Amino acid sequence: MAAAAARWALVAAVVVALAVALDNGVARTPPMGWLHWERFLCGTDCAAEPDRCRAAVHRDGRRDGRGGLEGSGLRVRLHRRLLDGAHAGRAGPAAGGPPAFPQRYPCTGGLQGLKLGIYSDVGNTTCAGFPGSYGHYELDAQTFASWGVDLLKFDGCNADSLELLAEGYRNMSLALNKTGRPIVYSCEWPFYLRPMQQPNYTEIKQYCNHWRNFYDVYDSWNSIKSIMEWTALHQDSIVKIAGPGGWNDPDMLVIGNFGLSWEQAVTQMAMWAIMAAPLFMSNDLRHMKPEAKWLLQNKEVIAINQDPLGKQGYRITKDKNFELWERPLSDRAYAVAVLNQQEIGGPQNFTFSLTFLGNGLACNPACCIQQILPTSRDWGVHNWVSSLSVEVNPTGTVLLKLVPL
Repeated sequence: MAAAAARWALVAAVVVALAVALDNGVARTPPMGWLHWERFLCGTDCAAEPDRCRAAVHRDGRRDGRGGLEGSGLRVRLHRRLLDGAHAGRAGPAAGGPPAFPQRYPCTGGLQGLKLGIYSDVGNTTCAGFPGSYGHYELDAQTFASWGVDLLKFDGCNADSLELLAEGYRNMSLALNKTGRPIVYSCEWPFYLRPMQQPNYTEIKQYCNHWRNFYDVYDSWNSIKSIMEWTALHQDSIVKIAGPGGWNDPDMLVIGNFGLSWEQAVTQMAMWAIMAAPLFMSNDLRHMKPEAKWLLQNKEVIAINQDPLGKQGYRITKDKNFELWERPLSDRAYAVAVLNQQEIGGPQNFTFSLTFLGNGLACNPACCIQQILPTSRDWGVHNWVSSLSVEVNPTGTVLLKLVPL
C-alpha cells in the first residue's frame, strides 16, 4: 500500500477551503449531456450526410423511428443537453444574417425542445479552421444568448500567446455573464497552458464552469487509462478546486461505441462518478445495446456523480494492479471504487481495511455497504475495523456506497 503520510496529506488538501466559483447560477452539480464529437467528428452536415445528422439529433419517424436523443429514452432520463462540438462561426446575427442552424442542420426540427450547446474558440479560427471568437467576444456572446444557447464549449486553438489565451477566456466569461442568460461555460484553458505554465486553478474556477486538463478522449481502453492516471498523478492540485459551479472535466463518456469492453465501460462510468466529472455521452444513440443504456441511466451511479456536496474523489492507494479510490458524499456517506488494471487472466481479489477509508471515519462505528456496479448487491452492515475482500474482473471496477449508521 502507499505510504500513510501521502494519504493523509491528500485528505488535508481536499478539505482546504474551495476557491470562489463562477457566479452564474449554473453547474451546481456536474453538467450532463450529449456531444457528437468523439463519435461523429465534424460529420453533421445534414445536406451531405442526412443519416449521420439524423443519428445525432433527430427522430425521423418516416425512416426508422428511432434517431438520436429524441428516440433513445436518454433525453428524459439522464442527458438533456445537446452540444455542437465542431461547427461554429459568425454565420448568424453577429454577421448581420439569420441564425445558421436552419441552413446547417435542416433536419433538427428546432432541436425538439432540447437544451442547446455550441462550440467556439478563443482564437481567430477554431481547431477545425472555422471562424473563432477572437476580437468578437461580446458580439458572439450576445448572438449565442439570442439563439437560446445553454452551454458554450470554448476551445483554445490558435491563440497567439498564453497571455492572449487567458485574456480570451476571461473576456468571453464576462461577455456571457453580461448577456443576462445563464450559459454553462466549458473551458479548455488549463490544457492549453500545459506544459509551458502551471494553471492557476483558483483563477480558472472564477471564470469557467468546467475545464479540460488533458488530451481528448478516444474510444479505447488506453485512452481511459491515461486520463485516470493523469488525474491521479495531479490530484493534489486539481481535486481541492472542484466543487459546485466548477469541475474538472476528463472528457466524454464513450460508452456504447466500439472500443470498450463491458468491464471497461463500467470502469469509465464508475470512475467518472467518483471524479465528479461532467457526464457527456458521445455515441450513436440509435444503436446502443440495452446494457449500455442501463449503465448510462443507472440512477445510483448518477446520484453519486450529482451528489450536492460537490467534492471530487481521489485515489487513496495503488497496489500492483489494483487502485482504491474514494469520494466523500453528503450525509457522511462515501463512494468507493476498486479498480483492477490487470489486462490478463481472470477475476482477482483485493482486500483492504475499512479503517483506511474516509480518514478512518467512513464506517466509524459502523456502516451499510451497497454495491452499485457492476451489479447491485447488498453487502450488509460492517464496522470500522472490518476488512473487505472485493473480486474484480480484469480492467473492471467495483463501485460501492458506504452509508454510516
